[in-house]
Amino acid sequence: MSTSDVALRLLLGFVLSFGGVLVVGDSFDLNPTDNFCSRWYTQSVVKNQVLYIDGGLQKWNGTDIKPADDQGVFGINNYLITIPLDKTFSWKTNITINSTPKNESSPISGSRPPSLMRGHMFHGPANDTAVYSYSGTVFMGNLSFPSYVDPQSSEYALWSYNPNATGFPWEQNDIGQPWRPNHGLVTEAIDQGLGFYLNGQIDEGTSQETLRNAGLDQYHALDGMLVINLHNYTSNNISTSQVRGNAPRIGGTMEYLAAVGGKGILVALGGQINEEQPWANVSGGQLIDFSAVDIFDIDSYLQTPSSNGTWYQQNTTGDIPKPRIDFCTVSVSAPDNSSHHIWMYGGNDPISSTMFDDVYVLSLPSFTWTAVYTNGGSPRWGHNCHLANGRQMVTVGGNITDHVCDWELRGIAFLDLNTIIWGSTFRANNTVFEVPNKLFAATGGSALGNATIKEPSSGWTDPRLKVVFDTARKWDLDANGSKKNHTGAIAGGVVGGVLGLALIAGGLFLWKRRRDKARQPVELEGGDNEAKDRPGELHDEIAKAELAVNEENPAELPVPDPVELPPPDPSELHAPREAHEADQNMATTTDAVELPSTNVAAGARPGVPHLRTPGDDLPELPAYTPGLTRPDSGPRRGSV
Repeated sequence: MSTSDVALRLLLGFVLSFGGVLVVGDSFDLNPTDNFCSRWYTQSVVKNQVLYIDGGLQKWNGTDIKPADDQGVFGINNYLITIPLDKTFSWKTNITINSTPKNESSPISGSRPPSLMRGHMFHGPANDTAVYSYSGTVFMGNLSFPSYVDPQSSEYALWSYNPNATGFPWEQNDIGQPWRPNHGLVTEAIDQGLGFYLNGQIDEGTSQETLRNAGLDQYHALDGMLVINLHNYTSNNISTSQVRGNAPRIGGTMEYLAAVGGKGILVALGGQINEEQPWANVSGGQLIDFSAVDIFDIDSYLQTPSSNGTWYQQNTTGDIPKPRIDFCTVSVSAPDNSSHHIWMYGGNDPISSTMFDDVYVLSLPSFTWTAVYTNGGSPRWGHNCHLANGRQMVTVGGNITDHVCDWELRGIAFLDLNTIIWGSTFRANNTVFEVPNKLFAATGGSALGNATIKEPSSGWTDPRLKVVFDTARKWDLDANGSKKNHTGAIAGGVVGGVLGLALIAGGLFLWKRRRDKARQPVELEGGDNEAKDRPGELHDEIAKAELAVNEENPAELPVPDPVELPPPDPSELHAPREAHEADQNMATTTDAVELPSTNVAAGARPGVPHLRTPGDDLPELPAYTPGLTRPDSGPRRGSV
C-alpha cells in the first residue's frame, strides 16, 4: 500500500464509518464547480494564459448527492476544467470556470480520454497549442460512482488535448513504454520539447493488467527516468542508479532550470523510497530529506544517450525543511539568471502523520534553503503549483484537514513571489519576478540579480558539478523541431473507403453538437460573506506595469494568440455562503443506494463497506483520525 493511500483510506473510512450508505438524488448530474467540496491529486498546467485542470480525486457535495452524515462523496473528477488567466480576477468574486465533460469517445479509436489521479500534464513545445496528459491511476475507492471506468491499457498512455481542434480534441499516442506510472517526479524542458518522468509506481488502478490483481509484484515502484520527446512521441527509459538512495522514489518533485549547464539541469527534491521492498510501503518506507538534492545534467544525456547521462548530489545548507511528500514546487530565476530559486509549498509526512502549511525556497548556486512562510494554520497536500505571469505561484487543489471542505472555494490561490503575500486575486498585468529581500542572504546582489554568492558555503559535494554551473547555455536558434501525428487505435475495426469516411464525418458532427450543448462556462460571483478575508492579503490594487517577457526562462514561455475559452452568455452563479455546508432545508427526492459488492473488501458488511484504494487489498477498520496531524496552530496562509 502506498504512502498516500493510507491518508486516502482514513478520509474514506471516516465517511463510511457513519453509515456507509450513499443517498443520491433522482438526477445525479454532478458539476465539478457547483458540487465542489475539495479536489486533490489532479493533473494541471498553465499554457497560453489558461490554467488547465484535469481529473483528480474530488469530494463532491450539494443537494443532489449526500451520504448519511452529509460529509460528501468521493469520486473521480471526469471534467477538463479551464480557467482563463488573461484578465485580472479574484476567486472570491469574478472568476470564470469552464468545465467540459470527458464523456465522449474518440470517433477514430473508440476510446474515451481517461480521468485519473496522481498523473501529470505537460505544457508541450512552445509552438504547439496542445497540452499533454500522461501517467496517473484510476481511483478504485468508489466503484459505484457514476463516472467510474475500469483502467485502460497502458499502451497508449500519452493523451493530447488541443483546444483549437475543429473535431474531437483528444488524441492518443503510444510512447513505447509497458506501464503507465503514477506518483512520480515530473518536469519538462519546454524550450526543448522534452518531458522527464523519474520513477513512480504502478498499482491496481494502472491498467487492465493490474486491475484487481492482488499480487505484490503488480504493485511496485518503477526504476529509471523516462525522457519523453513531445515532438515525435518517443521515449527512452534511462538508468537512475546514480540517484541518492539508489532506489525508486515516489511523491517528490523535480524542477528544470534552463539557464544552467549546456542544456539545462533537473533538480530532484524529496520523495519516499523503500530500500528493502520493491513496492512503496508506508511502514517500511523512508523519506528522502532535503539536506541534499539530486541534479541531472541534460547535456550529458543528449550528447551520449547510451550513457544514461550524469547525476550529481549536492548538499544544502540553511533552513532545511522537514522531510515530506506530496508537496509542490515552482522554479524561477533572477532577471539576469545569476541566481535560481525553487519554491516549495506544503506537503505531508505520512510516517509521523504531520501535514505542513509552509513555504521554503532553495536558492542556487549557493544551495541555501530559506524559510519564507512557516507555521500556517491550514496544511495542504496533494496539490499542484504553477508559475504564472512571471511572479505569481498558482496553487491548485489539495487535501486539507482543518475543514470538511476546502475553504478556498474555487480550489485555487495565489502567492506573489516578490512580496511573499498570499491572495485571492490573480493579476494579469504583473511585472516580472524580482528576488525578494528575504533571499538576499542566500544570493547577495539585488532584486534584479547580480548575485555575488556563486557556490555553496560548504563547497561543491561533487567538484564536477561546478563545471556544469560554469558551462554557458547552448541556446538553439530553432528548438521547435518537427511533430509527428500518429494516433493509436485501441478499439474499433478498420474503416475503409467512402463508407468509412462518411461514418467518421457523421460521428464528428453528432459529437460536436453534443459537446457544444454540454460546454457551459460559469462566471462565479460571491458576496462579501463568501469567505473571510485573510489578514495581509492583497486586494484590488492593480499593478500598472506591463508584463515583460523573459525569453531566457522558458519554464513559462509566452505563446502568441492566446485562446479565448469562455463562450458567450455565461450563466451567473452565487457561491455558497459557507465553504462546506449544503443547504439542509431544500426539499429533494432521494433514494438510498448501497455500494455494489465489487466496491468492498474483506471485513465489510451490508451498508458499511470498506472502500478499496489503489494497491489496497487488506483495508483496516474505518476508524476516523482527523486527517493527518498538522504542526502547531498558526494563522492561515496570507497572514503576515
